[in-house]
Amino acid sequence: MFKIFLLFFSLLFLSVYARAETIHLKSGKIISADILEQNSDYIKIDFQGNPLYYEKKYVARIDNFSEGQKEEKGMEGEPSESVAAGHCLEKGLESALSGDLVKARKELHGGLLTDGGDNNITAVLELFDALDSGKITREYALDLFSGLLSMLRNDYERAIPCFKRVLGKDPANIDVLYNLGVCYYSMDKFTPAIASLKKILDINPDEPDVYGLLGSAYYLSGDMRQAKENFVLARELFRKCSDTESSEGIGVLLTQLFDEQASGRN
Repeated sequence: MFKIFLLFFSLLFLSVYARAETIHLKSGKIISADILEQNSDYIKIDFQGNPLYYEKKYVARIDNFSEGQKEEKGMEGEPSESVAAGHCLEKGLESALSGDLVKARKELHGGLLTDGGDNNITAVLELFDALDSGKITREYALDLFSGLLSMLRNDYERAIPCFKRVLGKDPANIDVLYNLGVCYYSMDKFTPAIASLKKILDINPDEPDVYGLLGSAYYLSGDMRQAKENFVLARELFRKCSDTESSEGIGVLLTQLFDEQASGRN
């Protein structure tokens, strides 16, 4: 699996206003907002006067700003495991691009010692195995490594041509199509993001996170009907695969975006 950055409704709103906290999602996205409250499942933020919820499993860290000083914290106030693992992932990709796969593996395995459940690191190690076995070419692997590292650094302009070259050789690669869609989405280019994500559903119509991200893209591009339809499909598919947390999170989002809007018009 090469879909390194998994996300859906947690990327919906990105405030451009400077606030007291900056929330870093595991996908690489950054949200600046006031945190109203936290519990074991969600953080609640103030987005332009409206409360919005984000699942904690998608949050890497929160930066608190006080008197001009940045303080990086994990979810419990200490450097989080995912932050340390993310650093190992970045260093591993850098080493892979330099051609030193031995060093890259060591750095990635160090990340797994910190956070054994980091799917991003596991996916890159699977790429190394595919390269070693000859299942993928060196050129193909380097484009993937470069695209993923650029994406990790929020350099979407550089990541996009890398993913396009991979898709030129492997047009049905669902994970790379997803990453390409995320890049366009992150640049507010919703039309190509939607086009890339819809290609995934032509191959596999049962990808709940794809429907979730499509819902976000449609919402931000102003198509409320398609947004709601895709969010509902995402919720149902998460429910079918017993991902209760994600299904309930989508339900919260649907209430926030549509039920409250409807009641506000009455």
